[in-house]
Amino acid sequence: MKMLEIREVEDVIVVGFLHAKILDEVAIAQIGDEFQSLTMQAAADRKLLLNLEKIEFMASAMIAQIIKLHKLCAKDKITLRLCCISPNIAEVFKITGLNRLLDIYPTELKAMQAFAPFRRSRRK
Repeated sequence: MKMLEIREVEDVIVVGFLHAKILDEVAIAQIGDEFQSLTMQAAADRKLLLNLEKIEFMASAMIAQIIKLHKLCAKDKITLRLCCISPNIAEVFKITGLNRLLDIYPTELKAMQAFAPFRRSRRK
């Protein structure tokens, strides 16, 4: 089952989640594998955005995958940002201190603006 929607906006790899609840261990492991390949995709421009807009609930193992992605990005000098986090998940991030570790924006537009300036588009 497909878990992530990946698109390129300007020179940012934007990752959206396709399901509101991420609780299944197999799905979380699959997302973790996809996260590792994302760092390779983002390596050229060094910009990666996770849009959590559709997520209402996630297991603690999914939070661990986000922390793991954060560490991979830091190691590879990729700027990781998160956006559109629901109040429930934002509260968990606040309680655990992840809101201080992760670069979080209220909207995708604000996160994209924080990535600027963009390189010139390859497309015509």
